[in-house]
Amino acid sequence: MFIKKIRCPVVVAAVSIITILGFALLSRGQAEKTAPTTDDPNAWAGLTAEQIAKVKAGEMVILQEDQSQGKEQKRLIRCAMTFDQPIDKVWSLITQDERQDEYLPGLSKCTLVKREATQDWVDFFVKIFFIKVTYRVNHHYDPEHYYMNWGLDPTFKNDLNHLEGFWQLYAMPDGRTLTRYGTKVIPASFLPESIQDYLTRRSLPENLDAVRKWINSGGTYHK
Repeated sequence: MFIKKIRCPVVVAAVSIITILGFALLSRGQAEKTAPTTDDPNAWAGLTAEQIAKVKAGEMVILQEDQSQGKEQKRLIRCAMTFDQPIDKVWSLITQDERQDEYLPGLSKCTLVKREATQDWVDFFVKIFFIKVTYRVNHHYDPEHYYMNWGLDPTFKNDLNHLEGFWQLYAMPDGRTLTRYGTKVIPASFLPESIQDYLTRRSLPENLDAVRKWINSGGTYHK
């Protein structure tokens, strides 16, 4: 009995230490998974002070500089803009790829083909000037870094020769979210030049504005 009385406080103390260490490790793990913020130098990379001020004021800044050559040069486009929603809300919406036909003006329909833990496959159906364009996109998600990218599914008969893009989100001090966006589209050569230009450049500002309206509305905005 005497031995038990001596040992019990020791056991309790040991359990307490283990518990404290466990909470410390848990807290450290949570800290490592915190959202990227605009303190990250990558958040504003490639933007001038004037462009940063415009983005913070709510303007959309489209960057067209590129290292590629010839006709490909005009097809890779980057953008910086803000959403009036916190980063977790933006992430939950931006990863619902199958809902893009709710708000994108040039998109007739999109259908979720398959979804896995960190990726999905979605079919897109675009109709421009009575010409139908169909393609399947494979999206990849990195929720820990609030980053997603995408490309064409090579097993599908796509009406695009090439497609790639990304979203990268950063939390802002005022509760908004900064997003860096990039896309490169190369339509199939059989499509008329006017359709190719629409798919690669002319539709971008309108589409990004529709994305922003949808996100800012919490997913209730419809075209």
